[in-house]
Amino acid sequence: MTKSYEIAKHIDRFMRKFDAATHARATQIDNDKIGQLGGLVLLSIADLHPVSLQELVKALGRDKSQMTRLVQMLELKGVIARKPSPTDGRVSLLHPTEKGCALVAGLRQLMSEVVDEIVAPLPAEERDTLARLLRKL
Repeated sequence: MTKSYEIAKHIDRFMRKFDAATHARATQIDNDKIGQLGGLVLLSIADLHPVSLQELVKALGRDKSQMTRLVQMLELKGVIARKPSPTDGRVSLLHPTEKGCALVAGLRQLMSEVVDEIVAPLPAEERDTLARLLRKL
């Protein structure tokens, strides 16, 4: 087994634990029913904003029509808004609204709590090392 294979296996296990725990708790803060994929898109827009739909599609590796529907849904729910690009009038840039920023903060807090639970068996020094290594990626 190569080192990359071993890393991939452990990342997969971590992500499945993380996904299951966040999904189980998301109903606590997902009052607008944006769903798991909607949350991923909102978090991505918050990280990348302002971002065009094309850039978002590329960053998430998703189908453009799927992203278009999700962006429209998030816009209707009032968690993101569009503004014209200052450099290209044909392009709209996506950004989180105040309501969206509040939801992002709630999602990040929830995600932080889940990570705390998953890494709880690690001593503080190893958690610090993990955080340092992940920042490099």
